[in-house]
Amino acid sequence: MKKSVTLFIILAFPIMLFAQILEGDEERDVRDLTTPERVFVGGFVGLQFGTFTAVNLSLHGGYRITNRLSAGLGGMYQYSNDRWFGQSISSHVYGGSVFARFRVFFRAFIHAEHEWLSVQSRPYLDQENPSDPSSGDFSGDRPRSTEKNMLLGPGYAFRVSPRITLNIMALYNFNQESKVYFDNPFFRAGVDVSLQ
Repeated sequence: MKKSVTLFIILAFPIMLFAQILEGDEERDVRDLTTPERVFVGGFVGLQFGTFTAVNLSLHGGYRITNRLSAGLGGMYQYSNDRWFGQSISSHVYGGSVFARFRVFFRAFIHAEHEWLSVQSRPYLDQENPSDPSSGDFSGDRPRSTEKNMLLGPGYAFRVSPRITLNIMALYNFNQESKVYFDNPFFRAGVDVSLQ
């Protein structure tokens, strides 16, 4: 998955940079914008297939407070199916977040996010002997727990059109015991669309 994201960034970067140069970076002052023009919505979809299959859908909405600062709320749902050791274990993760972005210069920004997730336990990780998945009971409901993640990292916004922006971020999760994020830091790419 990490190789796919890296390849995407390498291929997409020159195209987006060229579009940015052609478009220019003229941006209106937020004080001149109406409320709908300050509001943006967006999100991202993540897909991974193989022994570990995951489908991730994240949506968010935000508001441009100043020329440099924006903030908003988000929601996330992830379905995963793990087929290790001849067993098939499905789980559902969902939750919400609050975030803020501060533009440092040009289109580079810092993204900070506090995320609360409801995580379904994985049986073979919750047993006294995690190396033996046959010791777990894979049937029935599994307990859920709350996971709190604090994400922080740099990002860059590529303007695709006057209303659409592609954001690429490298985020670090300060929760070292996360059961959702296995790579640290990890990459996230998403889209923001202005309402007007």
